[in-house]
Amino acid sequence: MPIMKKLDFENSLGLIIKSTSKSLEKALDVELRGQYGLSSGQWKVILVLSIQNGLSQKDLAERIFVDSTTLVPIIDGMEKKGLVERKTDSKDRRNNNVFLTAKSESFVDPIIEIILRMRKIFFKNIPENDLEITKNILKKISANADSYIAKNEGKISQPLQ
Repeated sequence: MPIMKKLDFENSLGLIIKSTSKSLEKALDVELRGQYGLSSGQWKVILVLSIQNGLSQKDLAERIFVDSTTLVPIIDGMEKKGLVERKTDSKDRRNNNVFLTAKSESFVDPIIEIILRMRKIFFKNIPENDLEITKNILKKISANADSYIAKNEGKISQPLQ
């Protein structure tokens, strides 16, 4: 019987990145849900729309890293709370664009303040230079992965046998 290869999951860079991302998101979620009753999806929608209001649901889903089917109930809930409104896209009536309301705009500055405050907690005792190096390395890894995807996305691979 052949020997199976094993991965060192505890030291896998991909899993460490994913775990770190989830931890940061969960900490922000605890803070923003506790203070403002906003879920992770909701505060992300508010922040993204504060940068570019009126995005299509498809573009919005891409920018908050969820699929469209996950975004729909988030937007439905936000619409019921008066945080966003959907408007039919004048260029393509099949699409909806999502807009902030005055109510959700009032959350933008407090959300940013919480994120900045939490960053101080997350990055405590880490030299600024180390953070810059980390960001640069992660950007390069992401660019390499994106380049690979662009070159190979449409290729058909051989199934495992």
